[in-house]
Amino acid sequence: ERKLSDYERVSSLGETTGEAIEAYIKEQLQPDKIDDSFCDFYLRCFETLALPRGELFEYQEKLLLTELTCATLMRAVLSERQLQEVMIQFWTDHFNIDQSKGDCRWLKVWDDREVIRKHALGKFPELLRASALSPAMLWYLDGRKNVKENQEDRPNENYARELLELHTLGVHGGYTQDDVEQVARCLTGWRVQGRKSGNFYASNIGKVGFRKDLHDDGEKKILDWVVPAGLGKGDLDRVLDIVSLHPSTAKHIATKLCIRFIADEPPQDAVSTVAASFQRSGGDICRILHTLFQTDQFQDNRGNKFKRPFNFLVSSLRATGATINQTNDSWHLDHHPLGKYFLRMGDAPFQYPTPDGYPQEISPWLCTLLWCWDFALKLSQNEIESIKIDKQ
Repeated sequence: ERKLSDYERVSSLGETTGEAIEAYIKEQLQPDKIDDSFCDFYLRCFETLALPRGELFEYQEKLLLTELTCATLMRAVLSERQLQEVMIQFWTDHFNIDQSKGDCRWLKVWDDREVIRKHALGKFPELLRASALSPAMLWYLDGRKNVKENQEDRPNENYARELLELHTLGVHGGYTQDDVEQVARCLTGWRVQGRKSGNFYASNIGKVGFRKDLHDDGEKKILDWVVPAGLGKGDLDRVLDIVSLHPSTAKHIATKLCIRFIADEPPQDAVSTVAASFQRSGGDICRILHTLFQTDQFQDNRGNKFKRPFNFLVSSLRATGATINQTNDSWHLDHHPLGKYFLRMGDAPFQYPTPDGYPQEISPWLCTLLWCWDFALKLSQNEIESIKIDKQ
């Protein structure tokens, strides 16, 4: 159970027979059937989480970051839907957006709710499309600036490159620079309504739209597939159809999942098994995970993963049954004790600056061990403000 979550709470530790573990996996793969009202109760104080994207711009960006970060922590600690939270973290890093860039400061809240959380255990092609048309992603990787070549401008390749290298095929996925350029041409013309675009209604801000006059409507060729001329905004769907279920994408996603759940250098037979499930299921994330959890490499693996700081803190809080007072006036990321630990250890959610997201491997996190021990010691002695454990 602990591999599928950050750590089982004290009250739920018990029978760990094969049947019990299989039942737990089945339950976690159907999060909508899990009663999570206890966690939902604690999330009520975060008023910005459910706001429409346009209304988010009425709030200070620091408040949005603080509430989203604190809600992410509370969900990780309190939610009964532990596998869903693990996969939300996985996809948040896979489709990384640094919340500090431009309008991402407001739009990442919407992206977390409508892209990552909505599709975390759904179908990968649907998740990929939602991410591609996310106003936050269009801001972060400059997709909103991508226009057809003219005398003053040329297509912006930023998103096209990361789509192939990070989101789908992988760095060794068989694409070329010409493929990047062709994908960039396909994705021209998508725009995000900004605060300074003459919008007088909040409902218009953050909306994604297609400008045909800015789109390159000529023929393109991607990975030996022809995208015919005249498709307009259909070019985006054609590109995603090509790359979302490509064998290289299956291998890339399978490798990352095996790194997350098995080892930093996962056995290739496990990767191949998971990649085959990806293609066989059409990118059904639940079926892919079920296949992974049935592998001998997953079931027999012990002690090969090192928890990064966020997960270590969550594990500690869950294992001790700690009580977090989120109504304290210090619930600002820069001032709250947990926020300070996240920042010191370089693992504050939504603040990784580059598109590749926080690393899953052990080596970048070894330097945080002293801070982890410091946190564990102070937690055990009830020396962390706003957080208490029952020592009895």
